[in-house]
Amino acid sequence: GLWWGWRATGGRLRRIGRGIGRALLVFCCQLIALVAVFLPINNTYGFYTSWGELLGEAPVAPRHDLIDIHRTAVKRIPVSKDNPHPDGLMAGIMMPGTDARNAHVPVWLPPQYFERSQVHTRFPVLYWIGGEGDNGDRDNVSVPLIGPGLEMIKQYQANPYVIVFLPGEIQTGQDTECTDVGGINQQSWIMRTAIPRIEHHYRVGRTRVLKFIAGYSTGGYCAANFIIRYQQDFRAAFGLAPYFHPVYGPPQISQVNSATRQENSPILRVKARNVPSGVRFLSVMSKLDKSTWGDAANPAMSYGQVWADGQDFWNHAHSMPQFAFILAGQGGHQTATYTPYVGLSLRWMTQYGL
Repeated sequence: GLWWGWRATGGRLRRIGRGIGRALLVFCCQLIALVAVFLPINNTYGFYTSWGELLGEAPVAPRHDLIDIHRTAVKRIPVSKDNPHPDGLMAGIMMPGTDARNAHVPVWLPPQYFERSQVHTRFPVLYWIGGEGDNGDRDNVSVPLIGPGLEMIKQYQANPYVIVFLPGEIQTGQDTECTDVGGINQQSWIMRTAIPRIEHHYRVGRTRVLKFIAGYSTGGYCAANFIIRYQQDFRAAFGLAPYFHPVYGPPQISQVNSATRQENSPILRVKARNVPSGVRFLSVMSKLDKSTWGDAANPAMSYGQVWADGQDFWNHAHSMPQFAFILAGQGGHQTATYTPYVGLSLRWMTQYGL
């Protein structure tokens, strides 16, 4: 725009003015086109709920009394001066059964893992599953867990524990919702490949009392499903921005059968009151997040399926002792809405042994 304005006839100032005018016109047209696409999508999925949120305004930190937390004894293991990793270490392992993008599974080890006095200790382990499209290496970038976890360990508010960052999918672009569908058996991969290899290579807990699972968005749904289906394997779980039934994309949507949907639908299990008494699951949801809480008048849809069912789940589950809830009053479906609740969710999990 500036170049064509300069080449136009007239005085120098007029040519500059025309160039600036044309550049502004092009910018405005692009902005209008962007808004025309963004607004309907945002209205459906509720990624942002205000202009301040869109511009990066930080959410208000949550209060500490949002949920009851019963304090339990924490094993105090001081970090010695000769500890080689006083802030812990991000390690990792290559896993079979995935494509190259999702093969690396990061593993964070706490400082106490490297204390000579703990060489025979098996530590509690938190298996974290990111949102759709997140691989293990992006998990802690999307939702930072290590910082809050390390601070809790240093303050003796939690036992030293290991974090394993599982991918949200094992074949790139194949949304299997952590289930076995269409020949991509992600659920079996987690239970029969990933977890056994972690237990073989690292000193982490092999029994239910030392194993925990959590996640964000799709990973939050996965955590809810795993804690109910495999209650004998996990002590407790939480989900940030979860939903409560599998929502498949293509090609899986055409390959799934009704049995798979029903077996992997926490909300159906809750409605049928078919949830093991030992389940403990915390849901963290924003009532303004249409992709989690939902909107009965304008439900979020994905390939013809109702996506968000958080409010429906709460209506049926909030009176059941197996479930706890933190309901935020602001923020859309983005990690910035839920990151302030990471520490509180981890503290909730400490009462079950984390």
